[in-house]
Amino acid sequence: MGALVPWQWLASPALHPLSRCSAAEIQQALRALLAGEAFLADRPWSEIWWGRMRLDLASGWQLEIAIERDQLGALLWAQAPGGRDWVYGCQRDDWTLGPDSRIVEPVALLEPEQRQQLEQLLREAICWPVPVVTGGWVVPMGKVKPSPYARRGGRRQAHRPVTSAGRGKSGRPSRTGSSAPTPP
Repeated sequence: MGALVPWQWLASPALHPLSRCSAAEIQQALRALLAGEAFLADRPWSEIWWGRMRLDLASGWQLEIAIERDQLGALLWAQAPGGRDWVYGCQRDDWTLGPDSRIVEPVALLEPEQRQQLEQLLREAICWPVPVVTGGWVVPMGKVKPSPYARRGGRRQAHRPVTSAGRGKSGRPSRTGSSAPTPP
């Protein structure tokens, strides 16, 4: 197959996985969520005052929504079941306007009642279960051989006292190879 010319790039099936989701597709996923599609959140709304809430929908969509001062914010990131993604700011109403173009954001495309319904739904979201091992390391491969460099025999002293000469214990030979003992 020959090289693709620019007007064929968008139509190329090879580039389809590299394309981004559109805000309209994500809006449909949000409407399915409002219609009752099952989902799980990474953490409860009550733990977030200003941050992000990640949602995993049963249909395979993954969404990351901003929570700003305990209110529903913008959609920051989304990934479709096929792997295509959407990032806040990647879609504009008219790119030819330059800095005057407006960001197309899926949550903002919802009706005000739908936004309130979505916020209420997220406030009552069920979260992923807490991991079985809470604290410490999880070792998936069974027993682990201890490191030969691990401490043995209790705690080490944080500070070793220095003798009056400042060179170690008196009466012992020097570590520099000199046969003369260190002065007392």
